[in-house]
Amino acid sequence: MTLKKWKVISVVGIFLFSALLHFIYDWFPNFFTSLFFPVNESIGEHNKIIVGSFLFWAIIEKIYYKKKKNVIFAESISSLVCMILVMLIFTPVYLYILKTNDNMIVTFGIFILAIIISQIVSYKLLQKEYYSKLEELGIILFVIFFLINIIFTYYPPKVALFYDYTNKIYGLK
Repeated sequence: MTLKKWKVISVVGIFLFSALLHFIYDWFPNFFTSLFFPVNESIGEHNKIIVGSFLFWAIIEKIYYKKKKNVIFAESISSLVCMILVMLIFTPVYLYILKTNDNMIVTFGIFILAIIISQIVSYKLLQKEYYSKLEELGIILFVIFFLINIIFTYYPPKVALFYDYTNKIYGLK
């Protein structure tokens, strides 16, 4: 399978993983699931979905490509791109244009657009020569992303990005 076809499948796979990860904490509310899955409906908490789904997809992709590609690095960078895009697009759209976060079509559209752009970044990175040190860096980046998200779950900054407008809270429900 060509890399281009794989990246198209990646968009679908990451989106489906994201849909699943969105509900894990609601289904199994406990300390462990609060570390890795969103505990509320804030934009910031949903970064856990992005990091988790990109990491799961990176593992699948790594198995598929074996050691021929910098998969972990590419997906860690593309997850960062996706998080930034989601925060930059969602925040103004919901806070200043729609003034609500109840429009699922807009939500999915923004998220899919962010995944597509991030997978284009991944595609470009995967075309580069393989370096094992980049894969190690990718693992470190995923760990850092998870640690930051965990800290923000228990100590959320009091900014709009981490405010759950549905439940009127920051952090845990």
